[in-house]
Amino acid sequence: MKLTILGSGTLFPTKERFPSSFLLEEGNVKILLDCGHEAIARLVELGFDVRDIDAIFISHFHADHIGDAFNLVWSRFVGDLYEGKERHKPLIFFGPKTLRERFYKWREIFWLEPGEEYPLEFHEGEFEYALGDINLRTFPVKHVPWFESVGCRINVGGKIIVYPGDIGSSHDFDDLVSRVQGADLLLIEADADKPSPNHFTFEQAAELAQRANVKQVV
Repeated sequence: MKLTILGSGTLFPTKERFPSSFLLEEGNVKILLDCGHEAIARLVELGFDVRDIDAIFISHFHADHIGDAFNLVWSRFVGDLYEGKERHKPLIFFGPKTLRERFYKWREIFWLEPGEEYPLEFHEGEFEYALGDINLRTFPVKHVPWFESVGCRINVGGKIIVYPGDIGSSHDFDDLVSRVQGADLLLIEADADKPSPNHFTFEQAAELAQRANVKQVV
């Protein structure tokens, strides 16, 4: 198993830190955990082909977590088109409810060839899914009240990674402890200066890791 940080910053990028995106690899399977803008550039910079990605997990609909997802699909489509390939295996999307609906609204605006299709598969809300040796289970997260958010607990060969995405102090802390319990790695956002309904503080992330017996925090 290999986890690469493509971006761990905010909606405002800097030279040192890009918006959220992580690449999880196990065997031949590659999953993106969020796909903020600049994710494609980071993948190419590291020598990956965007068509290597098997699935994308989207935690919520802020641009720093989903901004490059549509562009990635379009890039794959154009790459196959130029090489005369026909894509049969779908790109899988995991995420909150309304993900598919929102994606196709964007498609109506930006897809220049209305009759062209690209194979996609969507799984929304709370579910469990196995892709190769990677087992992914989603859970609801409180971030902002105007759309749903989800986190995920991933089991790879007995090793547990938990990624809540952006999470606020309004989320039931005991519930979150149970979701994170015993994780080998916790990927968590913690950039609030003080407790906020929409974001965690460093102190809250540290308390969560301690109470849930997490081995490592990023």
